[in-house]
Amino acid sequence: MKTTFDQLKQHKTGRNQEDFNKVLDRLLPGLKRYVRHRIRIFELKGLLPKNYYVTADVIADIYLKLYEKPDKIHSEKALRIEAFRLADEILQSYVAQHNKPYKKLNVNDLLKEELKMLDETFTVDADGDLVLIEELGDISYKQDEFKRKIYLFDKTAEEMFARALGLSAEDFKDEKFRAIFGNLYANLPETARQVLDLVSQGGLPPSEAAVVAGVKESDIIAVLNRVKKLLNK
Repeated sequence: MKTTFDQLKQHKTGRNQEDFNKVLDRLLPGLKRYVRHRIRIFELKGLLPKNYYVTADVIADIYLKLYEKPDKIHSEKALRIEAFRLADEILQSYVAQHNKPYKKLNVNDLLKEELKMLDETFTVDADGDLVLIEELGDISYKQDEFKRKIYLFDKTAEEMFARALGLSAEDFKDEKFRAIFGNLYANLPETARQVLDLVSQGGLPPSEAAVVAGVKESDIIAVLNRVKKLLNK
């Protein structure tokens, strides 16, 4: 009996793109949710114009690139990693079209700086606001992450966050907790937010999210632990 991945290879060999895409839908259940979520967050941050980019168009582009790609993907794991890598590549190209590019840094160095910031400079006060404990140092990139704002999410997104962070869906029924989480999420540095989204909304295990983001698996776990720690304060 053919596995789902075998079916994918069969459709590729037979040049049947329609059925190829249907198999991708089954193999990549979190991809559409991840892309939709990331577009919304970029819109809320003002990095993309609202209602300009459509999730279906991004997915179609990803599927086409996977279909046309030489046969270098030999497992479902490799397929997931490449699909989410393409998603981030496409979305970042959109952001670059609408914004002056940030100074390019090594992503591992960037995430280390962000983890240090999460450890040393942030706490959550009684009103659910993210507070700077001390002045930020002279970091080599600019962000607008530290304004007071709250992002609220639909039930499915909240369930995905809860699963990734070891929370209960019941936690999000408390409005104060929702406000705390929404404020914390809104103020996460970008790379930390990306890896949280890959694990939660994308449904990737930390090992695969690390490859997509270009960081160490231990750093993915560190981000999740830092967020849990802040939520428990």
